[in-house]
Amino acid sequence: MAIEDFAGTKPAFIPEEFFVGHLEGWAVFENLLGGLQRRASIAAVGSLEEATQSVIFTETYTFDDGHTDTLHWIIRKLAAGKYSGTENALYGEAVGEQAGCAFHWTYTRDAPQKDGKSIRLNFDDWFYAIDERACIVRGSAGRAGIPFGTAHVTYRKS
Repeated sequence: MAIEDFAGTKPAFIPEEFFVGHLEGWAVFENLLGGLQRRASIAAVGSLEEATQSVIFTETYTFDDGHTDTLHWIIRKLAAGKYSGTENALYGEAVGEQAGCAFHWTYTRDAPQKDGKSIRLNFDDWFYAIDERACIVRGSAGRAGIPFGTAHVTYRKS
């Protein structure tokens, strides 16, 4: 799938608009065979820093086993349809592309586990705008180019 495939589709997913304000979300994580691994609820809030055209976005995942993971993103628009991002547990920078209703976001992150350890994973997330208040994300996580599992996430602006 290529980001260009979504050019002209509506509504447009504009990260610097969608990620500003309060959001809530829900996620399920499946293994490669489709078995449910875990579930999470998500609380998020973002603001736009006008001077740098950066979104300051914090999202907290609360997993069904009780552990949490809070991500503190800074998402910068570089040019039309191009984005970069930083976050405390990233290895390098996140890279994003936007066209029409889609936003493609890739990064490598040390993801904390319930036992207190972390595992370095490569994430490949596709966001699809449903309307101005909702999006669905299909993400994969893996290592060395081999996916471990899939995440299905829904966000709704409050």
